[in-house]
Amino acid sequence: MVSDIDFSPASDAAVPQLLPAITQAPPVRDAVLTAVQWEQGAGAGAAGVRAEGVVTRWKPARKRGRGRLHQDVRLLDAKGRVIESAFVVWDVPAGSDVQDDESASRVAWDVGTVAWGRHIAAALASNEDFTSAVQTFDGSVGFRAGDEQVEFRIYRGSIVEVARKSLDGPTFTIGGSERAWVDLLSATKNDFVTRTQGNQFRSTGNNFQYLRIFKAVMLMIDEAQLAAAKEVPSA
Repeated sequence: MVSDIDFSPASDAAVPQLLPAITQAPPVRDAVLTAVQWEQGAGAGAAGVRAEGVVTRWKPARKRGRGRLHQDVRLLDAKGRVIESAFVVWDVPAGSDVQDDESASRVAWDVGTVAWGRHIAAALASNEDFTSAVQTFDGSVGFRAGDEQVEFRIYRGSIVEVARKSLDGPTFTIGGSERAWVDLLSATKNDFVTRTQGNQFRSTGNNFQYLRIFKAVMLMIDEAQLAAAKEVPSA
């Protein structure tokens, strides 16, 4: 879910402009702001003309009829440069009950969760190219989006376990912000390499093993993009 707010340039560009707009334009009715992490962008000091908000994660309610919504909000100038950005958490009315917690329309975009990992692992089970790429690999590959991380335990060409943590920890982990993953999954092609070069993603851990099975990593991202393309995120 993407929302836009038009801005009238502030008289004093040195004063933070984004924070007041966040509270004035919640993503859904009756949303309650619970947390904000604010940062200046590369275009700091310029006048903002448009605020862009992208929902990056949605957690359905488990009790009291409420859920949690994550949002990436950016203030842009006339040239499209990011002046300010914020990671925002909202407490929102539940649009669905707990039975929808692992619905395909939500899980396909919920990078880093065990449910998402199992979704991707099921698709890779019949992918012969992936099987070949990890035939000699014995270890765990982690995928992290924001604070969520899942590990794929791989042995002799197969994913044998998907869990939040493996016994020995990940061999390497591919991490990025929630917004970075949303942008990658919604892209028309797998441009993970370009985005990594732009510091949107990074690999930590055993870099040799990461490079050795890089083809498998790209195939995993391919499957993630295909899964997301089939589903429309809901909140």
